[in-house]
Amino acid sequence: MRGFLLHARPFQEHGLLLDWLTDDRGWVRMRQTGGRRVKKRGSSRPPNFVCLELLTAGRGGGWPILKGAEAVEPLRFLRGRRLAAAFYLHELILRALRPEEPVPGLFLDYWKSLAMLEEPDMPVSVIMRRFERRLLEHLGSGFEWIESLENGSGNPRLDPAGSYRLGREGGVIAGGGPGAVSGRVLQAIANDQLLDHPDEMRAARDLMQRLLAPHVGSAPFVSRRLWPSAPAAPSGHTGNASEPESP
Repeated sequence: MRGFLLHARPFQEHGLLLDWLTDDRGWVRMRQTGGRRVKKRGSSRPPNFVCLELLTAGRGGGWPILKGAEAVEPLRFLRGRRLAAAFYLHELILRALRPEEPVPGLFLDYWKSLAMLEEPDMPVSVIMRRFERRLLEHLGSGFEWIESLENGSGNPRLDPAGSYRLGREGGVIAGGGPGAVSGRVLQAIANDQLLDHPDEMRAARDLMQRLLAPHVGSAPFVSRRLWPSAPAAPSGHTGNASEPESP
């Protein structure tokens, strides 16, 4: 079984409780004995943001025990916005999934998101909106982003300058009012494109939060506290300079 570590917390005297996103069982919780004994060989806490081959033992009425975790790829070292964004994805997964409920494809979508976060020229907001959209699809709440329900066959498609809202049964309907967004915002989310105006980027973020709320609840995300208020862009790179201050 392969997995990515999503969260770790202390358990008993020297152990850890570990939450994983796995390739075949979805969200799985395990315990690791001696996980906080850093100097003990083979018992240190597994790393985040890297795919690991997991060896487990036991089960019974409790959690399986992690006996070993071997990386199948090089370690990743994320910083600043990209680190905060990765932890935001972790929170989304843990809040949206039920334990040991397989979600085909989510494992690979998360893995791809990590690879995208390593690319300095890939805007963080695009990575987050893409993962949110894919998560909704995996949860059975996806819909056609760029065709209005009122169009029937979907021709013509959305007007980038038009105003749209989501219907009660899902889908896009032309019209303004609370929560309405432009066709340009919907097209950008659907096509994994960067929006170049901060107001549009905030509109995309707020829309995705409304869509995800039935699945993840309304409690604040802890990962928001990690979001840098004024991140430093790589030398000569300004592609992310106007991104929103939080997921």
